[in-house]
Amino acid sequence: MEAKDFQAFVEQLGSLTKEQREAILEAIHRRATATSAVAMIDARFALAPQCGHCRSKNIRPWSKPNPIRRYMCDGCGQTFTALTGTPLNNLRRRDAWLEYAQCLADGITLRKAAKRCKIVLDTSFRWRHRFLAIPKDTKAKALSGIVEADETFILKSQKGARNVVGRAPRKRGGKASKPGKSDEHQPVLIARDRTGATTDAMIDAVDGDSIKHHLGGVVQTETLLITDGEKAYAAFAKAYALLHVWIIASKGEHVWQGYHIQNVNAYTSNLKNWMVRFRGVATKYLDSYLGWRRMIDRDGDDLPAERWLYAAVA
Repeated sequence: MEAKDFQAFVEQLGSLTKEQREAILEAIHRRATATSAVAMIDARFALAPQCGHCRSKNIRPWSKPNPIRRYMCDGCGQTFTALTGTPLNNLRRRDAWLEYAQCLADGITLRKAAKRCKIVLDTSFRWRHRFLAIPKDTKAKALSGIVEADETFILKSQKGARNVVGRAPRKRGGKASKPGKSDEHQPVLIARDRTGATTDAMIDAVDGDSIKHHLGGVVQTETLLITDGEKAYAAFAKAYALLHVWIIASKGEHVWQGYHIQNVNAYTSNLKNWMVRFRGVATKYLDSYLGWRRMIDRDGDDLPAERWLYAAVA
């Protein structure tokens, strides 16, 4: 804008209504926050850029940031940006991205996030799972040394479904109709070594096939595996030639010669206590929340909004 045009614009501000002035301020704020979010992603991507289509590193700048830089890939011949191929690509309302990332950092509910970011509830739901798409699949690829494994059971939920299948609807975050473990619970396998490296998975049943599928190749050789008395773990340890210690709580055992599963049990307890705030998590989306909690455990519970923004495009 030319200087004289800007001066004319300023002179007209006095004739604007209160609503018009607020609209201008809101537009300026949105532009600034949208630019900030994209600029942070762009600057971080520039440290190690690669093609969002073919992952080639044989690339070159194609345009200046406006607000985000575009690159050309000499491998596949396509152009791309730091957002190409990420869960945030084509996501609108960039002005609210940082604020929504802060909602993840604060661990608030969907409704509170929608209210804070001035978006509708459906958008808040969709954004949550876009932001958590990468953390959901980011798990420890190797566990070694002393590895503790255990299963936990989380009440199944059809939260958000229009028609509840197989049972009568219940209050969010309610209780099972049967005491103890039953088909109303979703088994979750959790394994963790003494360095804090953690992997978990939703499984159909606590059996040898499920344990081998999720822990085979992750638990390294020459590892000491410590579990409860579930026989499927013994079969897994034998199949992979692992040293194995059983801790059978039903017999009053909690520690055997200094070995225990208190590390993984503490992680499970923290996970369940943290999930209480959501008053029930739909089972079909439980893996996203498991990934959310793994990231908190891995990087700390006081992560800044920027870290959650980067995690969504990592």
